[in-house]
Amino acid sequence: MNHDLSARAFWLGAALLCLVRIGLTRFQMFYAWVGGAPLDDELMFRAAGYISAGQWLGPYDYLTLSKNMFFAVWLALLHALRLPYLAAGQALWCMAALAAVMAFAPVLQKRGHRLALLAALVFLPSSMAAYTLRVYRDNIFPALCLLCFAGLCGAALRALTPGKRIWPWALLCGVGLACAALDREDGMAFLLPFAAVGTGIVAFLVVRSRQPIRKAGRLAALGLPFAVLAAGILTVCSLNYSYYGLFALSDFSEGSFAAAIGAMNRVQESETVEKVSIPAEVREKLYETVPELQPLRYWLEEDPQLQNDFRSPKQNDYTCGSFYWAIRRAAQYEGVYETAQTAQNYWQTVADQINALCDNGTLPAEGGRRVSTTPAIRPEHVVPTIRQGLYGLVFAATFQDCAPFETLRSIGTPDDLALWQGYLHAEANAAAEAGRDTPYYSPLQKLVYGALGMVRMVYAVCVPVLLAAALAAWLVGARRSFGKGREPQMFLWLILAGLLASALLRCFMIAFVMVASFDIPTNTMYLASVHPLLLLFGGVSVLTAWEKRREH
Repeated sequence: MNHDLSARAFWLGAALLCLVRIGLTRFQMFYAWVGGAPLDDELMFRAAGYISAGQWLGPYDYLTLSKNMFFAVWLALLHALRLPYLAAGQALWCMAALAAVMAFAPVLQKRGHRLALLAALVFLPSSMAAYTLRVYRDNIFPALCLLCFAGLCGAALRALTPGKRIWPWALLCGVGLACAALDREDGMAFLLPFAAVGTGIVAFLVVRSRQPIRKAGRLAALGLPFAVLAAGILTVCSLNYSYYGLFALSDFSEGSFAAAIGAMNRVQESETVEKVSIPAEVREKLYETVPELQPLRYWLEEDPQLQNDFRSPKQNDYTCGSFYWAIRRAAQYEGVYETAQTAQNYWQTVADQINALCDNGTLPAEGGRRVSTTPAIRPEHVVPTIRQGLYGLVFAATFQDCAPFETLRSIGTPDDLALWQGYLHAEANAAAEAGRDTPYYSPLQKLVYGALGMVRMVYAVCVPVLLAAALAAWLVGARRSFGKGREPQMFLWLILAGLLASALLRCFMIAFVMVASFDIPTNTMYLASVHPLLLLFGGVSVLTAWEKRREH
């Protein structure tokens, strides 16, 4: 007999899974270091407070528009609704997981299989790892990415089926794409390849289809993700223009500051230093030849506080990933960031002067003009990036660095921590163990953490096996998925290829940053959007192959 869950049983099971997952946040506490994370957690928290006060992102300085700020909007929304920070983040994750499972409903015929896949996604160890306990944008970034992937997959798998509406799925893709792009600067670079290529393939097959479908309506629906993305970007740029006179998402990764850093990166050094793109010898040349940079010399080369905050002890210099923060703070001290316009004009002048000196040979140069804070890809980066990218893939597949608690204790005065706790409607892990500077967790909390640690070990063992089986099923299915009348199978095969390619893209994006810019260890926070893609690739590949085999 062909037993399966009823629709009611599936939805009751789904609700129970999500409620249990959200309920587990009662045993977790957020982590804050008040005074120690001005570029990250504190920046987002400060901006959220100004949004709640009706002042957009607050007074302008060198940090105000330095990052994409959707997370601050999210915090302000939670505060207005009086929703606990950690529980709301997990509710968003559960919604994304459910959307991802239902996106594959046309090819996952068994509701029991859908519920199993949902359970695996809901309790994904990376979705509850310690990085989610920070008050930072990566708390929601993986969920936003998953919404984008779910939306496009759902639209694609229904695009050629008469009577199926695809616009809700396309809209979901757009919401995820826009929010993720406005949450992290690299969100667009990560998601756009999948969205653009996937949309192009689906549109092509819709045009060629002989099915009785409304082609014009479906093609219009496929444009929704990009329309929502454009609307989101336009909204934020308009708000920034209204408050600061600058029509841009940020004044860091685009515009004149990016042009100035790109120009500085053109200046050739006599000896390459790992992860240092603008070493001391280059900076000295710039001080001598660019009058606007001369006032920054004291701050960058002599001020003890600034060097303590940003200079790397390993290189005894500023790494690429810290130099741009150091020079922005130095410029702040010199009044450059009095307004957005003074900052834009200053950095444009710096960029124009350096480029002119490089073009006329006064400064030794390599490469052409660039507008980017990211260092140029060099031959010496290729092999280390490939090696680090593959390591990151294994790191993600084996669920390393996924402990569901923070080993560091929150730092801040009682008044500061009370402010954070009141705004977030959540509790910080500020209490210390007796005689130690480590966070205190109750015996019940430790019991829950231990159980979740065992769950992580199950994933670490089972998911690599699942991925191996899925890869084999996917390769075998390649020859069966292409041909006349096989569009549904081809869609599924291509979608799975896209999920795997996106997981690899993210691993190598982070690998390049680690190789070229930062002295940071491999960690889950930057790879957390990889885990659900691997699980979807593995779960859908194996479950659909299993269902087809049972049919035969």
